[in-house]
Amino acid sequence: IKCAVDKNSPILVMFVTMENTQCPICDLSETKPIFDNSLLKCSKCGHGWANLQLDHSYLQQLYAENYFKGEEYADYLADKEILQLNFAKRNKQILKDEQNPKNALEIGCAYGFFYETLKQTFPHVSYQGYDISEAAITYANSNFGPFFSAENYLESSTDKQYDAIFMWDVIEHLANPGAFLAKAQMECKPGGMIYLTTGDFGALLPRLQGKKWRMIHPPTHLHYFTQKSMTSLLIQNGFEPVFFRYPPVYRSLRLIYFALMMLNKKPKRWQQWLYERIPKAASIPINTRDIFFVGAKKIQ
Repeated sequence: IKCAVDKNSPILVMFVTMENTQCPICDLSETKPIFDNSLLKCSKCGHGWANLQLDHSYLQQLYAENYFKGEEYADYLADKEILQLNFAKRNKQILKDEQNPKNALEIGCAYGFFYETLKQTFPHVSYQGYDISEAAITYANSNFGPFFSAENYLESSTDKQYDAIFMWDVIEHLANPGAFLAKAQMECKPGGMIYLTTGDFGALLPRLQGKKWRMIHPPTHLHYFTQKSMTSLLIQNGFEPVFFRYPPVYRSLRLIYFALMMLNKKPKRWQQWLYERIPKAASIPINTRDIFFVGAKKIQ
């Protein structure tokens, strides 16, 4: 085991590189390093993962306010309208599937934008959201009501039962996604549903782009799912997949420009000037068929 240390931080052990190379989904030992050893890949289910064990304090720093303002996102708050457009379309699909959630849990709720759209589609739903970012939770509680918690979901205790659980673009960030699904399954009502989105590592685009695929950036993204590995993980933790869909995703033109021209770079003055003149609400639907929307039902 190798420990990485940040000399500028009071937290000494930031993350641990694990020597166990078994697939975290199917336990197969036939795995191989890929992308300059930055990931491992399973030869059976195709799952990819960064072989890191991140400590909770490090995760809290990783997903601090800067993560939403200039690191992973150009400006998460400025993209509220576009993010909610995507949430609203998922809610409409859930309604079309004749689901009517009464008690909802969201794991990785960020600033609470999904809650607002959920209430618009299902006005009588009760809700609880969790996120590791204290800044995001403070904003959510201030703007939408006391329904959000920065408590570690795995350590939370409740007697509530939910008929709908949501994890939007979250599962790839989790060091141990199975632990979250197992706890969610215990808190899910019989016949209840879990809904999630994440990148499809087995899709055509990541196969063509390899390590240049936009989703490849550990340590924020730790897991890279295929339909096969996602199905296995869900079944292992008591959920039966009902659908895998590939809907278009509305993307902010600002965010697209930021990702292409400014993320992890030192932008030139003209690049910053141009970015600031892109209208905040400007967006386009994009479907590269490498993001899947999954619905799974609790196994009785």
